[in-house]
Amino acid sequence: MGSPVHQSPPARDREVSFTLHLSDDLVPAVRAGRYRITASQSIDGVDTGDHLQDAVRRFEVRAPQFLLPPDMVHAVNPAPDSAGALSRTLPHLTLNRNTLPWLRGIVPGEVDTGPVEPRPPWLALLVFAPGELPGDPNAVGEVDTMSIGDLTDSATREPDVLAPAIPPKQVQGDPAIECETIRIPGEVFVAVCPREDELGHLAHRRAVRADTALRGEELAAGDFSVILANRMPNPADGRHVAHLVSLEGCRAALDTVRDGRPRDVRLVSLHRWSFECVADGHVGFEVRVNDLLRDDDNGEAFRDLALRLPVEDPADAMPPAQRRAHDRLRNGWVPLPYHVASGEQTYAWYRGPFTPTPAQPLPRPAPLDGWTDAGQLLAYDPTWGVHDTAWATAWNLGRSLALADDDFGSGLSAWRSRARYRAATLAQRLAGAAPDTDDAELRALVQPRARDRALQSMAADGAAARLLGALDDPPQATGTTRGTRTTPTTPPAAALHRVLTHERTRPVLRETLRDALEETGAPISAWFARLRLLHDVPFAHLVPDEDMLPPESLRLFHVDPGWITALQAGAESLGVTGTVDVELAALAAPWAAQTRTPDPSWPRAGILIRSALVREHPESVVRGWRAKEGAGNGDEEDGREAVRLLRRSVLEHDVLLVLFDQVPDVVELSEPPEGLSFGIDTHPVDDKGIPVINLRSLGTGEVPIGGTLEGKYLPQDPGEVGVERYLRPDAFARRVLDLRPGAPDGLVRALGARLAEAGQPGHATPSPAVLALQLVNAPFRQEIHTHLPPKGNAP
Repeated sequence: MGSPVHQSPPARDREVSFTLHLSDDLVPAVRAGRYRITASQSIDGVDTGDHLQDAVRRFEVRAPQFLLPPDMVHAVNPAPDSAGALSRTLPHLTLNRNTLPWLRGIVPGEVDTGPVEPRPPWLALLVFAPGELPGDPNAVGEVDTMSIGDLTDSATREPDVLAPAIPPKQVQGDPAIECETIRIPGEVFVAVCPREDELGHLAHRRAVRADTALRGEELAAGDFSVILANRMPNPADGRHVAHLVSLEGCRAALDTVRDGRPRDVRLVSLHRWSFECVADGHVGFEVRVNDLLRDDDNGEAFRDLALRLPVEDPADAMPPAQRRAHDRLRNGWVPLPYHVASGEQTYAWYRGPFTPTPAQPLPRPAPLDGWTDAGQLLAYDPTWGVHDTAWATAWNLGRSLALADDDFGSGLSAWRSRARYRAATLAQRLAGAAPDTDDAELRALVQPRARDRALQSMAADGAAARLLGALDDPPQATGTTRGTRTTPTTPPAAALHRVLTHERTRPVLRETLRDALEETGAPISAWFARLRLLHDVPFAHLVPDEDMLPPESLRLFHVDPGWITALQAGAESLGVTGTVDVELAALAAPWAAQTRTPDPSWPRAGILIRSALVREHPESVVRGWRAKEGAGNGDEEDGREAVRLLRRSVLEHDVLLVLFDQVPDVVELSEPPEGLSFGIDTHPVDDKGIPVINLRSLGTGEVPIGGTLEGKYLPQDPGEVGVERYLRPDAFARRVLDLRPGAPDGLVRALGARLAEAGQPGHATPSPAVLALQLVNAPFRQEIHTHLPPKGNAP
């Protein structure tokens, strides 16, 4: 594959195979808590005295209160212990239970006596920077442990600290059980905690009706609830910690946020994780990918992405020998020291299985008995007096890998021994067949005989075991002498060869042997399948010179099928004692077809990335696409078909190898999607990186719901700060969103006004689901086109 000559803009709104529904909430008919129902009876005009007693029933609706089972957390974002440019990300947490945020209330045991109306959720996701929590100065997730009773009992609470005011009758479970808590200084709590009227906009319900192949937080089919944070991490602070906290019984604490009169607060932490926010431009997926593809020191020109040593363009008057060497280097060959059999030291050309251009075929087909040594695969150039050692090296390597694997060696040896014995037995039966014997009679000759079938039946139903048990004391031999039976002798190799190669007997022998040897050969087939994907092949054999894949580089390549053929031939040579073994393997080995003729299990192309990108984003997604036949140039998504990915491996901490079953027209590299992530965007026109919210359709107009409204942002004129004008002014450095749904200058109402201007009216105060939809961020994707441009078309 050649160098990319065109890169499409990042694809952020590509159709995916799932149906996603966002709704505001799912308020249960009865919230969690302990309840008493009293039923009284009376008869008008009749004094019933004590005869009609009140009926009292008590019941409890249970839900997590002070402890949250780990399996109830479906996913979190950003990933735990991750590091990246997260300054425009709103952390969020997804719960497996779709009603959990509304199962309890801020006022414990509060009963809805009228129509069911949305009430603020009892859960909030708070994000803290280093130095903000006294018990966790480094923001790594340290907590204070105390019993539920000590937390909720007014007699044992810390003085001057607001704690959950939950009556004992509303405490679920044993008060002696310990829970995890955090103490939040009053100033920090007032700055970062959502106001009570903002809580509802930071929780919504997600229903997914189909599955997708995304990594990270997989959007598995089902119903979930999502809790959003209201704070974006600050790169100046570095590490941050997110806590899912309970606000049940914390009305007094929320009043301090409303009134701005800080007091220290202790909250229950139900789930926590930490991550690191680094500065944009230092580290980040988009920046890393751009640096891999473009040379900033050369006017952002496209880099040469072919896997080969860097060479200058050839000069017009280059001598023939120098031009020959130049062409070799351009085609991926590397000169290496070489010791010839006569003792002289010279150099030879070597190239691994990865080539910048389609490789030439093997120098000659395999002989009937296979290649018996690596020398048969050496290619010699008499004009220049040098050898090509690629295929010979592959043969030697395949044999070495086979010898190093004891399980494979013993398994292959056992298969060969069994194949020889079975073939000899069947060949004896077929050798005496008349020339005019038809296929049905030939198959009957190789079927198990009546006595053999009887023994197999006895073994299957246990009769043989019972018979052997009854013969613990065999009778003594009598005077009668019975005749002896001799084991059939193995026919000579020449006779067996005739049966193996005869056009009439060969198909029958192949079918019978494969059925008999299938189970023994399955592990060997699996070993060869891994070998074809180059598992356990030393990296120096794949990339023989470090300059072919320097640090911070991306390389595209073809895969040489001849190299893989030689590699497998070397492994298969283990234990071969003659031409019969080779013929038996070609005839009956279940792996024979795959090791000799390329099929869909063989890799045809791939990509290598050596970069900090691999270490920082190990779950990066690499996909290949080919244009469908008759679909034009394949630039549209519906004109493409996916190329099958055969292998994706992190070879070292910073090297990623991907192999495809076809040569793709386009390679797509995208950051690890984690289901849905939330946050703000960068203005695509302004080159200052001003943050904005890219508006999405609410189903009004031609753009389908959820699609991006091209050229529509909040704010439309970003100015110098963009959407950051909707951060809390008293906590600007902490980057806390100023939602204030009831205020015209709050983010929620401003977003509603901007949607109306963009042709999406009817949402003056956007609901939680509408807000979540506008904050959805798709993962960054970069396409690398591998085909050459038309003449005159500059990169």
